[in-house]
Amino acid sequence: MKLVFINLNRLRPKSAEKINRYLALSEHNRLTIGLYKKGICYVLGNSGDNGLFYDIGSVTKTLTAHLVLKLYKDNKLDINKTVDNYLPLKKGKYPTVYQLLTHTAGYHHLTPIEVTLPPLITRGYARKNPYENCSVKTVINCLERRRFKKAKARYGYSDFASAILAAVAEAVTKTPFATLFEDFINNDLGLKETVIQLSSQKRNPPAAKGKKLLPFWVWKRGNPYIAGGGVVSNIGDILKYLTLQIESDESYITLAHSVCQTSGIKKDNHLMCMGWHTYKKSNQLWHVGGVSTFRSSLIFNKRLRLGVAVLGNAKGKTSANAHYIAKMLYSELKNNRICLNEE
Repeated sequence: MKLVFINLNRLRPKSAEKINRYLALSEHNRLTIGLYKKGICYVLGNSGDNGLFYDIGSVTKTLTAHLVLKLYKDNKLDINKTVDNYLPLKKGKYPTVYQLLTHTAGYHHLTPIEVTLPPLITRGYARKNPYENCSVKTVINCLERRRFKKAKARYGYSDFASAILAAVAEAVTKTPFATLFEDFINNDLGLKETVIQLSSQKRNPPAAKGKKLLPFWVWKRGNPYIAGGGVVSNIGDILKYLTLQIESDESYITLAHSVCQTSGIKKDNHLMCMGWHTYKKSNQLWHVGGVSTFRSSLIFNKRLRLGVAVLGNAKGKTSANAHYIAKMLYSELKNNRICLNEE
């Protein structure tokens, strides 16, 4: 796949100023931007930017969804069955695979609170991975403590759902999830530079908090929470991934874009697909991610054949601006306000 590198001067001055403001707050701040328009991939920057690696955080969940849907296509599991069909769980009511894919099992974002809360209180979100010491056994024990009294679809975005999906994928394939996941990402999706763990020497320098550098999150390969946020990638592979979302007719790609009508939040325009987010009466799909000081945002529109990817690494409140910048650039791209000719 060819990448076309373009300068920030292709943007309107107002848009370029917002990006430069993001970068100016710290010498350690990084931002790599990719655009897709009707078959061509652009990078705002130079060829060296493709060598910068970022933790993509919860965008990993979309990769997990595609893997699970491939297992569904291969008749390894049924997304409409409850997870106790695949995991050694005590008798009770449990969510379906579909509920986990669409975040409609009702789990809170801090579920399981006995795992997430202690490290968040003592170390903070940016400093250390709160899921670092989790295993499949952790997930099974937490799942059994949360057996349903009554099965009911209710939206609740949670990393826990992705960890359960990883445990299910591992059980039905009898393959360690990390091995299965990397094989799928590298060989089925063709993302050769997207991995679970990359040495800190090769990863993009961490953003600074004052003069102190914050550490990377660490993942052990036996940890099922990898499925919710453990992947590292670069802009070239992320643009390949966006291209697949827009152009591929593979069932495990296209099925992930199906809207779950029971995922709606009252008085909100937000709906879930299988792994992706969308809006009511919209052709736009998106997902955001964040671990430590890293932030990522992907937005695409299959009908218009447009996509935007923003990978960021920044300190403080600026870190949240990656999705804001992605939305801004998507609007600019949609309204033909970015000069993309190769002259």
